[in-house]
Amino acid sequence: MCWSGRIDGEEFDVLRIHQVVNVMELDELLKVDFEEKKVCFVSLNTDEGVRRNSGRLGAKDGWVHVKKFLSGFPIFREDLKFYDLKEPVEVINQDLESAHTKLSKIISALKERNFLVIALGGGHDIAFANYSGILDFALKKEEAPKIGIINFDAHFDMREYTNGRNSGTMFLQIADICREKNLNFDYNVLGIQKFSNTKRLFDRADKLGVKYYFAEEINSIPRDDIYSILERNNYIHLTLCTDVFHITSAPGVSAPQTFGIDPRKALPLLKTIAKYSKNLTIDVAEINPSFDCDDRTSRLMANIIYELILSHF
Repeated sequence: MCWSGRIDGEEFDVLRIHQVVNVMELDELLKVDFEEKKVCFVSLNTDEGVRRNSGRLGAKDGWVHVKKFLSGFPIFREDLKFYDLKEPVEVINQDLESAHTKLSKIISALKERNFLVIALGGGHDIAFANYSGILDFALKKEEAPKIGIINFDAHFDMREYTNGRNSGTMFLQIADICREKNLNFDYNVLGIQKFSNTKRLFDRADKLGVKYYFAEEINSIPRDDIYSILERNNYIHLTLCTDVFHITSAPGVSAPQTFGIDPRKALPLLKTIAKYSKNLTIDVAEINPSFDCDDRTSRLMANIIYELILSHF
């Protein structure tokens, strides 16, 4: 049971998330009041993408641990409703592609009902499924939607996928989809590590017009750069690869970073994005409990997720 924890009573001012979250099947979620202020968690129960990318396994359990620590957070707003898709999306017989397709359809359907969707991984390949769901939803509204991607990540994740997709290929896949559909590829990465990306990846990013900031620049990123991304796009895809953070804050990840960023320095940017985004969708990936210390990484990301939710609403 993911949602459980301490109970101090049933009065509003002592409630915690696990006491109010509504765990539902998809068909039930699609009947929820459109006008509600509401968030829905969906989960991808796999690290198949990490395995294909030769990373260390264990991220498939990340979503379980995040919900465990979200459970105990207090409720501050009576008008904000919490929902959770009852069953995680599974990968059957290593068929990551079918799982991505299923998840993208779920995300699109939930966005039709005006949910703030937060997709929990699993490997960072979840970002491809999330973007696909956003795009499917957006194309029903307009012919050429403007989708801005903001990725907090040590890596570009733009490797070739001629041998199949994995947790390091998704943003090149998205770039190719944008080219095929004549859409703008507006990809922005915060937290890049110089020695975690090959020269080919830097060259590819430059060729495709990717805007990126190194981890050591996190304090000096002009706030106007962030506002510009939010202003020029009608949909924001915020994707968080947990390995962007310093190894002392996030030891339980697929690829820990000795020179990763301090979460406290990233948080103001994250809260700004959550507060001012138009049509926001979020995914969180690469939490690996197998290598965590005192659930430090899961606790961190649960806190960040809750900060994003409260800032957005």
